[in-house]
Amino acid sequence: MAQNKLDLYDFLLLKEIRAARSVTGACEQVGLSQPAISVRLGHLREHFGDPLFVRTSEGMMATPFLENLLPDIDHAINLLNPEGGAYKPFDAGTSTRRFRLGLSHVAQLVMLPELLALLKESAPKIKIDSVDLDSMTPSLLENGKLDLAIGYTIDLHSGFYQQRLFAENYSCILRANHPRVIDTLTKEQFLQEEHLALVAPATGHSRLDKALEERGVERKIAVKVSSFLGLEQIITSTDLLAIVPSRLGRTLALNGKIRIMNLPFPSLSYEVRQYWHGRYHYDSGNSWLRKLIFEKFTNLPPVFTNLIMSRG
Repeated sequence: MAQNKLDLYDFLLLKEIRAARSVTGACEQVGLSQPAISVRLGHLREHFGDPLFVRTSEGMMATPFLENLLPDIDHAINLLNPEGGAYKPFDAGTSTRRFRLGLSHVAQLVMLPELLALLKESAPKIKIDSVDLDSMTPSLLENGKLDLAIGYTIDLHSGFYQQRLFAENYSCILRANHPRVIDTLTKEQFLQEEHLALVAPATGHSRLDKALEERGVERKIAVKVSSFLGLEQIITSTDLLAIVPSRLGRTLALNGKIRIMNLPFPSLSYEVRQYWHGRYHYDSGNSWLRKLIFEKFTNLPPVFTNLIMSRG
């Protein structure tokens, strides 16, 4: 018999396949794809030295070996289930689970409202806590104090998973009735105007200054901030320009007080990803949330700028 280590999820997987009589039928309950379940089932067969399931006209039926093992599996589930009692599959429609998300400031402003609207429809009782990304994010993911992190590349060691969501680029924002920048933003104007700059080492924005230097662009920085929160009020009350992720710029421009414009030089881009620790890779709730976020935000189309808002 192979000496592979088993965990709670292995036992749950066997019970779900037995109940559904198929690997495909177990996918929704365990939150894994059919190929992933097949791989894990292969490991279990190797471990026990038994097929565990055989195909019949009525679907996949448990072997006598597995049937005899089921009482011990139920006992193990009751012992290993951290919430105690009989295992209950994750049900998004009725779950009251509180998920903790580590989000960049841009994700909090742009992605979180869309995610909350989606959850209101499909999982109305689920609760969300949002915290800033920082140097502690990896350890919080590892010890379970965060379920997922979403943003620019985080410095992670082995044991973590990541999944690309979409690519983001940059645009320039300014108040709609800016006295000097009217219909277009030239490089000369960009260099002459004063700017607001974000100083945020744990975000994709940290690469911006280096990228601008490589392009021979030196801004006149009048104001530095550590967060995009409150950015709208600063821009609308001054003549400052600011370089922001394009999706954030589009969101801020919706109120008509801010314009979003193309940068007058080749911009840079970065990838937004979601991250989680291997300890929770097979957690059905975590898997469900990752899938929901991926389907909502994967491969979003680029934001087309130079949306000239009416001048107040």
